[in-house]
Order: sequence, then C-alpha cells, then structure tokens
Amino acid sequence: MFDKVLLSEKVANNVKNLIIDNELQPGDKLPNEIQLSKILNVSRSTVREAIKILVSRNILEIKRGKGTFVCEKPGIATDPLGVTFMNKKDLLLYLFETRLIIEPEIAALAAKRATEKNVKALEEAFVKMKKDILEGKDHTETDMDFHNIIAKSSQNPIIKRIVPIINDSIKEGYLETKDIPESGEKVISYHEKVLEAIKNKDEKAARQHMKEHVENGMQEIRKK
Repeated sequence: MFDKVLLSEKVANNVKNLIIDNELQPGDKLPNEIQLSKILNVSRSTVREAIKILVSRNILEIKRGKGTFVCEKPGIATDPLGVTFMNKKDLLLYLFETRLIIEPEIAALAAKRATEKNVKALEEAFVKMKKDILEGKDHTETDMDFHNIIAKSSQNPIIKRIVPIINDSIKEGYLETKDIPESGEKVISYHEKVLEAIKNKDEKAARQHMKEHVENGMQEIRKK
C-alpha cells in the first residue's frame, strides 16, 4: 500500500513536469488517461490516483465529459488564507494592511519592468473600470483586472500568484465603500496616478500613489 502511494506521488510529479515541459497554460487540456499511461509507462489506475493528487492541490481540474485541464490559477486555493473562517470585525482592515505592505512595491516593480504590451493592457483595464464607476456599476472585476495587470507587469511569477489573495480585500472593500460619496471619484483618481507613473517608468511615484490609494481605502473603512 505504501509503495502504491509513493508511486502515485512520483507519477503526480511526472505529470506536473509534463505540464511544465510542454509549457501548458492555465485552461489547457491534458492528454487523456490512456495516453498519459503510455507516456508515463504506468497503469491507468496509477494515472488516475496521480490526477486525484493534483486535483486536491488545485493544479488540475476535471470537467465532466470534457477531460482534465490545468487549473486557471494553478496551485492557488480559492481561499488560501482561510479568511472565510476569520472574525469579520477587523478582517477587512487586516487585508488592507497586507495590501499596504505589498502593493506599493509591486507598483514600483511594474514601473521599472512593464512592457509596452503591459502598459496597453493596463490602460484598457483602467478605461473599463472608469466606465463602470461612472455608470454606477459594480467595478470589482475591472478593479481586480487593473491590479492583476500591475502584478503581471512586475515580471515576477511569485507576485502574480500573491495578488489573487490580495483581491479578496478589493472585493470586500468594494462592498464596504461603494455607497460612500466620492468613493468612486477617488478610486479613478488614484488608479490614474498609478497608471501614469507606470507609463512614465517612475518607480517612486508608482510606489507613493499606490500607498496613498490603499491608505485612503483604510481610512474609509475606519470611518464606518
């Protein structure tokens, strides 16, 4: 039994290497069970166990009737910090404190390393977010897109995986501050300043404006 578990772990690692070697991206489909058993030279039951291991680690997902796919956010659990089980009283403030520690430096890195393609994507995300705010729509998704592109612009793969955790506070923050007068206008202003700083490759300004943006969110929360 122990040998079987070890074999499944080894095969799970081999499948993971297969994903890396073939440069499979989130959402890409894996070869089917029969093909994998031939590629890895193991039984189908061992492949099945290996896939179960990778599904439990949020690396793969099984779509019924379609096959096995690389997760959209490989290795990142939906709630990796377990915020669902935390006391809600100060949770939002703690999330914003975390953002204050991390995001200004991410913005500075983005200002230093962003490509033309990154900047264009950031501009498009800003336009969509601004449109949502001015039309009184929920801007949570477009706001998160903006922050995700900044993380991507850092060219640091670890940072890209940290930001989805930070996004929890953006979701919560929107719900807490959406009815505050001028809240939307402030969001537009801060995001525009961050965007301009990144476009101008001004690390200091990007860091400062992101810091001010998060601190403003914290002030709004404390008022409630």
